[in-house]
Amino acid sequence: MNSLAAGLAIGLAALGVSFSLAIVYFKTLDSISRQPDLLGSLRVLMFIGFAFIEAIALYALVISFMLIQSAPK
Repeated sequence: MNSLAAGLAIGLAALGVSFSLAIVYFKTLDSISRQPDLLGSLRVLMFIGFAFIEAIALYALVISFMLIQSAPK
């Protein structure tokens, strides 16, 4: 049962992260197309956002490893 929970944890986190990254990238490109002079600052903010979003996937990976290790043998 813990293996199923671990698989769901990492799978749903990966799905959420992929949608979030797509939204952030789309909104950044939209903002750059509206105001090209803000390219540098928007790019920096985009990569900071990517790092925070990817941290969610890493947390889910750690939780799934913890679930797998706590499975009864």
